[in-house]
Amino acid sequence: MEISEVTRLADWLEANVGYLSGPFAQLERTLRNNTQQNALEPVQPKLDEVVQVLEAMPTHELSSLQLRALERLGVDGLFGEKGKRWLKHTIQSSVYDPVTTFTTVQDANRRITSANELLSAFKDASINAKFDEEYVSPSIGSPYLINVVFQQDASIGNVRDWKVSASDWELIISGVAAVAGEKPEETQVVGASQGSIILKLSATPLVTKILATISKHIASISNDYLDFQLKREELKRSRMMSDAIEQDLARQEKERRDDGKSKILEAVKLLTPNAKPEELSKLEKALKKYISFSEKGGEVDFVAPPELDENSDDYDNDLARTLGEVRDLIEEYQSEKQQTKLLEGPTEE
Repeated sequence: MEISEVTRLADWLEANVGYLSGPFAQLERTLRNNTQQNALEPVQPKLDEVVQVLEAMPTHELSSLQLRALERLGVDGLFGEKGKRWLKHTIQSSVYDPVTTFTTVQDANRRITSANELLSAFKDASINAKFDEEYVSPSIGSPYLINVVFQQDASIGNVRDWKVSASDWELIISGVAAVAGEKPEETQVVGASQGSIILKLSATPLVTKILATISKHIASISNDYLDFQLKREELKRSRMMSDAIEQDLARQEKERRDDGKSKILEAVKLLTPNAKPEELSKLEKALKKYISFSEKGGEVDFVAPPELDENSDDYDNDLARTLGEVRDLIEEYQSEKQQTKLLEGPTEE
């Protein structure tokens, strides 16, 4: 992950911990009192205050790679909707033990504080060492950055995988560029990272919009798939599943997936009203590769472009509007991805 992404994560965490720390500390004090005093204080009002802050937390502003950084720090499940579910489960559990509940919440608060301090120290160190980066690198010349993450069954393990993946992504970018009326080479490769191999791309505003739109709809299709899986599991647990119900669920799932693909094409057409039939046909082929990449576990992660300073002498209203449009699409996509995480995993921390 780029240093600039980490420093922006540090800023995000510092701002949101600022809103959270007061109510969380009040909740912790109430829980501590109830482990030490005979006169118990009501927990629900303090819990409601923390929940209100968690619900308002803009986790959709975070990219997947930034969320992974929070995961490595052990705090990814303590913010936003996921954090709200965990906290309510912890405090409202049917088996309520005041001491265990207090120590669990106290530990969570300490982890949040520690993560905030670590990221703040990283940010200060990068600035002092002059490692902090401008969001738009002069060598890139574009604020529209995309991370293509080759992971799970979409991972690159050898030269053959590399060749196949490069061919697939050439087709994907060519299809998107075609409807955008641009050349594929306008999307540049500007870096790579190890681990799960991450290819860093710099694209034009329209190509970024199209990719973000497609990604958002694919994430929505994935959520529908998970929803159907959860329905199947629930019906099996309740012993209400039958062959007829299974067939009907399969039919509904196929219809939803086919409808999702149609919606993707319609959404792209709105962005590219002048696209020719042959260009849309090329996009459909690209879409198949994109969906296949996603179904194998690959991920496209967008770096949300910055907000421009309206008071700056070189403020550009048109650029600010374009940045805002791209940022909104990216945040919609990230909201869908976070919904996937909520459907996939348990609420316990």
